[in-house]
Amino acid sequence: MIRGDDSSAVSARASGRSKIQRRLAAVLGADIVGYSALMGRAEEQTHRRVGTEFDRLYREIEKSHGRVFTFAGDGLMAEFPSAIEALKYALHIQADAGRRNAKLPSDQWILFRIGINSGEIMLQENRTGGTAVNIAARLEALAEPGGVCLSAAVFEQVRRTVAASYEPIGEQRLKNIRDPVMVYAIRASACSSWISMPALPRLSIPETTATEAGGDYRPSLAVLPFRTLQKDQADAYFAEGMIDDIIRALGGLKDLLVISRSSTIGFARLPLDVRRVGYELDVRYVLHGSVRRAGESLRIAVELSAAQTGSVIWADRFDGDLADLFDLQDRIALRVATSIAPHLRQHELGRALRKHPDSMTAYDLTLQALDLFYRMDRASIVQARKLLEQASMHDPGYAPAYSHMASLYMRWIGQGWSEDEMADRAKAAKAARMALDRDPNDALGLAIYGHMQSYLLRAYDVAQDYLERALAAGPSCAWAWGYSSLTRGYLGDIATSIARAERAVRLSPLGADSFWLEHYLSQAYYLGGRYDDAIGWGRMSAAHAGANTSNLRCLIASLVAAGEVDEARKLAQHLLRLVPTFRLATFRARTPLPGDVRDLFSERLRRAGVPD
Repeated sequence: MIRGDDSSAVSARASGRSKIQRRLAAVLGADIVGYSALMGRAEEQTHRRVGTEFDRLYREIEKSHGRVFTFAGDGLMAEFPSAIEALKYALHIQADAGRRNAKLPSDQWILFRIGINSGEIMLQENRTGGTAVNIAARLEALAEPGGVCLSAAVFEQVRRTVAASYEPIGEQRLKNIRDPVMVYAIRASACSSWISMPALPRLSIPETTATEAGGDYRPSLAVLPFRTLQKDQADAYFAEGMIDDIIRALGGLKDLLVISRSSTIGFARLPLDVRRVGYELDVRYVLHGSVRRAGESLRIAVELSAAQTGSVIWADRFDGDLADLFDLQDRIALRVATSIAPHLRQHELGRALRKHPDSMTAYDLTLQALDLFYRMDRASIVQARKLLEQASMHDPGYAPAYSHMASLYMRWIGQGWSEDEMADRAKAAKAARMALDRDPNDALGLAIYGHMQSYLLRAYDVAQDYLERALAAGPSCAWAWGYSSLTRGYLGDIATSIARAERAVRLSPLGADSFWLEHYLSQAYYLGGRYDDAIGWGRMSAAHAGANTSNLRCLIASLVAAGEVDEARKLAQHLLRLVPTFRLATFRARTPLPGDVRDLFSERLRRAGVPD
């Protein structure tokens, strides 16, 4: 059996050093439930099975960039570079164990309890410890067999990114921990239904070549939500939301690659760790800052850092009145752009800057809506729609209120809440059209409107025109790349479809709505006959949004094509539980997939048990 080793500690001992080192990490504790009873019933068999289980755990930890620092026969403690990696690992392990247990009598089940915490750990020689480690160990004991318990620190980092059934169980007094800890549970039933995924390659784009199929010479940047310096965090939405215009401006430059706001919002309330951001989002530069409001006065402090080293490239302070906000945002965007790509010309920078709203109230309402938009619950989306409607009434000429409304309808459909999907898609197209009437260069509006021309009307030439305009207006707009991938796939241009879907996932790797982009990549791979890749990304999308029936259909067809008919049938049953009235005849009439591709896709769904 494999055993953990701390090579840095070994090196420290060899050189005679015993200095305590500290670093931030996610800590996971896992142990086997009823280990002694299992050993008592069948000692040698249990010993072999447990050895196999832990070998599997070690391999998966290595794949997730983790490190085991304690092993005790029936349990282990490990650290991960991020809470997201730790939770995905835990869900994968629990789902995998559940499938193996289902084939055995209940008295032979090997069940794990898992606890995860995030914080500062201490390393000294061959020891890893600290309060963060102790809390993870206590959370492990609280988890039900086959389940996972999380601290609030972990929950805040993962809730927008990892789709799971989180259940708050309140503040818990943990042994030898001074302050109570707010705990969230993922029950065993929710873990067992989580769809496990093969390890997928990061879509790193080399900075030395420039081809649409994957290479990219452009420097990459993540803009983190700014933080408010007020004690009252009720104003946080304003500080976090004001980066939206900065991202849009920078994302309009063809010489920069800018990660979507939906992928950076998860870092809003976490301790700042530039190098971790760089690793998780695969970027070269990170922009972060703070906002202080005092009456009508405004102070914005900003730093641009190199992600690999964490070193500060420049730091500056921008002072003004609230009425100067939009000019301050423009100045920040210009300073970033010229620092990262100094050859950019002034007219290109000016073209990328958005027309300022006429109403500060409309702008504020839109920021409030965006704060709600990036949450996962239905009530927040309903309230966001009301706020965007109010914003459009205060400033009928403010294009973002309409393009965000179009995006909201797409989110509504994607979450499985639409009672009339075609009608809601038409509403999205109408909102996008209204955004374009007010700003012909609104990349998101162009992308959504073009997609609707393709998906609803099969007007592929019109769609391509709008989508190419979207890519020109917003080279870092993930949705422009994603929707363009779909249309290119419908037209049979598979190589371009795959390349554009890969770019979309690259630009929004961690967003709450990234499951759509993962699905688009899965579909592109399916159309290209790369079924293993299609299955991998389809499972990834399903893990983030299990109710997305479009992805489920593509995953089912991919599994049948790859010969995995049993799993395809299980997913087909899940699809029919979600949509009992789903029939292939209706699907064939609505899908934009062309002739022979549509017929083969439908036949594969039929083989999985989907009715005509």
